Amino acid sequence: MKILNISLLISALFPFSMLAEADRTSPSPDVIDRQAVPANQKWNMELFYPSWDAWEADLASAEAQYMELAGFQGRLEEGPETLRKVLELYDSAGILLDRLYGFAAQNRDLDTRNNEIQAKYGKMIQAWSRIGAMLSWINPEILTIPEETMTQWIDENPDFEPHRFGLLDTYRTGKFTLDESGEKLLSLHSPVRGSASQIYRALTNTDGDRPEVELKSGEMVTVTPGVYSKALSVYKDPVDRRAIQEAWMEQFEARSNTFASIYNGVVQQNWALAQSRGYESSLQMNLNRNDIPEAVVTSLVEAARGGAHELQRYHTIRQKFLGREDYGWSDMFIPLMPLEKTFEYDTVVPLIVDSVRPLGDEYHNKMAEQFADGFVDVLEMPGKRPGAYNSGTFGVGSFVLLNYQGTLNDVFTVAHELGHSMHTRLSQEYQPFSTHRYTIFVAEVASTLNEKLLLQKLLKEVDNPKDRIAFIEEQLRQISGTYFLQSMMADFEMQAHGMVERGEALTAESLTALWQSIVNAFFGDVIAEDDPYMKSWARIPHLYNSPFYVYQYATCYASSSVLMKQMQEDATCVDRYLELLKSGGNDHPMNQLRKAGVDLTNPDVLNAVTEEFSYLVDLLDKEYTRYLDQQRAG
Repeated sequence: MKILNISLLISALFPFSMLAEADRTSPSPDVIDRQAVPANQKWNMELFYPSWDAWEADLASAEAQYMELAGFQGRLEEGPETLRKVLELYDSAGILLDRLYGFAAQNRDLDTRNNEIQAKYGKMIQAWSRIGAMLSWINPEILTIPEETMTQWIDENPDFEPHRFGLLDTYRTGKFTLDESGEKLLSLHSPVRGSASQIYRALTNTDGDRPEVELKSGEMVTVTPGVYSKALSVYKDPVDRRAIQEAWMEQFEARSNTFASIYNGVVQQNWALAQSRGYESSLQMNLNRNDIPEAVVTSLVEAARGGAHELQRYHTIRQKFLGREDYGWSDMFIPLMPLEKTFEYDTVVPLIVDSVRPLGDEYHNKMAEQFADGFVDVLEMPGKRPGAYNSGTFGVGSFVLLNYQGTLNDVFTVAHELGHSMHTRLSQEYQPFSTHRYTIFVAEVASTLNEKLLLQKLLKEVDNPKDRIAFIEEQLRQISGTYFLQSMMADFEMQAHGMVERGEALTAESLTALWQSIVNAFFGDVIAEDDPYMKSWARIPHLYNSPFYVYQYATCYASSSVLMKQMQEDATCVDRYLELLKSGGNDHPMNQLRKAGVDLTNPDVLNAVTEEFSYLVDLLDKEYTRYLDQQRAG
């Protein structure tokens, strides 16, 4: 049974794609009156609560329910009737807590400047921490009941069926569960384990440098995270792009010893927790919760390294078409063929809805409904959280946050987030509360498959090589970032954690040497030794905030590549895919993917991404050559 844990629950309820989309920044918005925004382009928060007073009342009710639940401590051995009461109370309180969090978190994200709402959110997290400590007894006490007895109780009580997977999985992970006092101690130390990542965020966000750079035009630019991201993809002059990159990276190089100490703290904390629970490695601990074989991660890294020649070929082609002698990281995001047109949101919605017709009527119709009043917050506004994400609340709905500016990237972002939204909706509709929440391991399958469907539609309907080049590059950048780059980070994490577990020191020098070796393995001589990217391990937030998280982006992309190919070859495979989306978290994710037709232990599955990437690189080369021929022909 998955008991409440503050760090695990925040990662579970926190928008699945928030970290993936955090860099999809856009210009500062003009001031907009939120009241004037059409209802189909903003969240309806009254779907949660009519007021904060109602929220406060439910928060008090939730804490009272959890106090009542804590009163069952020491009583599970009484028999199945007591367990039934515990499960009923656990579900009802959990549904309420889900709604409370959704209301507080989403209101916070609509206006991060509002201190009153920030305080409400803080109050929510504090309550969550108290609740997690109150329930630390549940798993240890379940484990005092023999597994055979528990299985018999479940078999004889239909009310237990929704909890079968969670209850029996407790015994699988039981050998790594401490006794009641040990679990309580670890629960109390949970906030401390996040201190290193909090220091990183403070150093990079609150106290981070915002250097001034003079462009070739004489314009002075203050480099922020958003400006850095925008400059690499928008600034046409390569000298300006490199200047922005060097200015932004200077703070990470200058403080490399500090960042190494912080990251060492993250890795040491992970290893200490793993040893406390009896794991052989930090990787084993992080994979065990969802029963993921370690070979999946090691095979992923091997497959990505094996396909790196295609990544290098892509950038060699880009270098040729851009006419750059000195090509590096700062040149990798400028479009070969920038689209000057923008895409109106109201025209994009039917395009995306129509692109998912291959998934059947139910999916298509429900996708259209997701764009209806109250579920998508579209426009960028003052104080609104940047980026894009999907967040679901059981019994309320599946919500998407956007900061839509009308770029091609924004179009694919909408398709991506609505893939998450549909996955969340179908899981909520077809699963009980106890198994509705799917794992991160499968979370990016639906989102990336929707992007593939959109690209498929665009390429079928558009013949203009300029537009086709832009569409193809959008997907190539997605694969580069979701598959190759995440595999590089997974490689770095595994090796860094291995160093600590062998008693080796993590220093700025050793971490930089490690990252350089990985960059060389993936990019070859495309990135020169003096490129600032060679020291960029220090600026990757995932490494500090979410250890052994990023590999799942890559495995998800591999899964969606295989599923897309299967559905193109055999339409009956669609039903298996939809069953995956409807299954929520009712089984281990590897089993869910196998039922859908994807076996991640099969090397061919991981190699499917390289095949897709190679096909798109060939297509890009062909389309750009066609474009040049048209230009020469006048």
